[in-house]
Amino acid sequence: MLLQLPKPTGARWCALGVPILAGLLLPACLVDLDDRCGKQQRYDAQQAICTCDGDYALVGNECEPCAENEVGSSDGCVCAPGFARPTPDAACEELAGLGQECGSDAACGDESYGYCRLEVAAEPGYCTATECSTSEDCPTDYGCNTRQSPSFCERPPQGLGQACSSSDDCAGNVASYCETVVARSCVVNDCAPDPSKCHGDWLCCDIDLLSQSLCIPPSELEEGNCPAGGVLVPRQE
Repeated sequence: MLLQLPKPTGARWCALGVPILAGLLLPACLVDLDDRCGKQQRYDAQQAICTCDGDYALVGNECEPCAENEVGSSDGCVCAPGFARPTPDAACEELAGLGQECGSDAACGDESYGYCRLEVAAEPGYCTATECSTSEDCPTDYGCNTRQSPSFCERPPQGLGQACSSSDDCAGNVASYCETVVARSCVVNDCAPDPSKCHGDWLCCDIDLLSQSLCIPPSELEEGNCPAGGVLVPRQE
């Protein structure tokens, strides 16, 4: 004779079923939230996805290490800030800064100095700023050259501003004259015969007191006049 068990009520079925379902589902729900991603990956909470670590990029289904001077991105390995590829297949190279040698704009780093000024085709150019109006738009002793298009901050001549006590200290420089009265530094002199010796928008002043004509920045003019009673020598266009 078969033993007849009482039929469980709905509440009893629920009580029996919950432990069984919990036992079945529990192993599948256990997730280590501190280690939810794979090797060389991290969890992006904002996008709720796993992404490759900074120096890795997704190649197929795995995060592969990037080369030197590269970082991972959604587009694969790209050059780190301050580096660029001279050609698409080349390694990432450090970008040039203000005044450093370059062969093209792409070689210049800081966006503020992202213009490669090429003066002689066979020689490297230098990185500088562009679209200036006056020397006040340029760094240090760079002068704004508005005679070219685009206008650019022209680098100072070699030796300009170098401390000196006599012109012997300036020997070998383009700025070969030591101005000992005020600046006590090397400057470009003898510009009266050719004021274009003055870089950028710097001006040529013929100063009788010094028996010299010197290149000076526009900021040193006194109400539009050369200092020390000098005479402004116009640049020949």
